[in-house]
Amino acid sequence: MSAADPPDVEPRGLSAAGMARLAAICESHIERGYHSAAQLAIYRDGELALDRRLGRAAGPDARLLWFSATKPVSAVAALMLVERGRLSLDEPLADLWPEFAQGGKGACTLRHVLTHRGGFPALRPGFVWGRVHDWEYCAAETAAIPAAWEPGTATGYHPVTFGFALGEVIRRVDGRMPRDFLREEIFLPLAMEASLGVGEDDLRSVVPPEALSEVTWQDPQGTEARTSSVVRRFRKDGTLRAQIPAANGIGTAEALARFYAMLERRGELRGTRLLAEETVAEATRVQHRTPLDRTTGLPGSYGWGLVVGGAFAPFDRRGVFGHPGQQCAIAYADPSLGLAVAYVTNGLHDPLVVQARVEEVAQAAVEACG
Repeated sequence: MSAADPPDVEPRGLSAAGMARLAAICESHIERGYHSAAQLAIYRDGELALDRRLGRAAGPDARLLWFSATKPVSAVAALMLVERGRLSLDEPLADLWPEFAQGGKGACTLRHVLTHRGGFPALRPGFVWGRVHDWEYCAAETAAIPAAWEPGTATGYHPVTFGFALGEVIRRVDGRMPRDFLREEIFLPLAMEASLGVGEDDLRSVVPPEALSEVTWQDPQGTEARTSSVVRRFRKDGTLRAQIPAANGIGTAEALARFYAMLERRGELRGTRLLAEETVAEATRVQHRTPLDRTTGLPGSYGWGLVVGGAFAPFDRRGVFGHPGQQCAIAYADPSLGLAVAYVTNGLHDPLVVQARVEEVAQAAVEACG
C-alpha cells in the first residue's frame, strides 16, 4: 500500500515481535546511560502503532524539547501561507521586512531560507540570550546580521536564525505571532500535544535536557563544552517560554510523529489537510545538495525545511525525509513503508552514540513492518 491508496484500506500496523524489539531497544538505551528520558512514537499508514514513554518522560504530562526537529513544523507554516498566496518562495524577504536587507541580505528569499542558503547562519556575537523571550529583539537582531555570503551562493545550516526569519515573515504577512500561528493552524487541527515554548504554568512539565558528552562533529575533543552551553541555555525558563521557531518546539514524541504522519499521507491526516499534495511532494524531495555545508562541515541535502537523503540512517533509505534535533532527537517519514517515526530523548550525546541510537531504532522500525 502507498500513500495514494484509499483511506478505507486497513492500516498495516507493526508486528508484535517488532514492537517488542523496539521497546527492548528503548529500554536498553536508558540502561546504557544514553539518556534518562525518552519517548518513541510510530505511525503506520496514518494510524498510531506504537507510543512508548520511558524514564523521566514516562508520565502522562511529560514533554520534551524537540530542538531542531521543530524546523519542519515552522517550514510547513510558511508553506501554508505560500499556498494561500500570502508569501512567495522567490520574493525577497526584505520586500515584506525592509530591515532584513541590512548587511547584504536584500536578495534573500524564502526558498533560500528553507534550504539554508540565506547567508545568515549565526546570530551576532553580541546577541543577549537572556532576551530570547523578547520577539521584537530577536527579529531585530536577525535583521541586523551581516551576510556571510551572498544569499543563494553557498549553503550553511542556520540553527536558530532559520526560525526567527520564518517567524517574523509569518508575523508580518499574517498578523499572528509564530507561536499562535503554529498552535491555531497546525497543533490544534492535528490534535498535537505540542507548543512553541510553554507558559509559566507548564514549565515543570518539560523534562530538562542533559549534557552527556561534550564531543561534537565540530569539536571532536569536546574541549569547547558546546553541549553544556546548549543545555544551560535550554534549561532556562526564559528559553522555555520563548518563541524559537527553529529550536524550542515542546511536546510529546507522539505529537511529532503525528505531524510526520500528515506529511507521509501527503498533507492530510484524519480529514484535516494542511498542505496540498503537490506542495508536500516538492517539500519532501531534494531541493538542494552541497558537498560541504559551511556550518556543519559535512555534506548536506535539503528539501524545504527538511533533511532529504544522506549517507546515514534513517536518511539512507530512498524517499525518507525528516529532521534531527540537537544530539537527542530524530523525526522522519518513510513513505515506502507508510512510516512516521519520532524518537525524542533528553540526552545530548556525542555523534557516534547519537547515530547508534538512531540506527538501532530506524532498523527495528523497518523490520517491524514485516
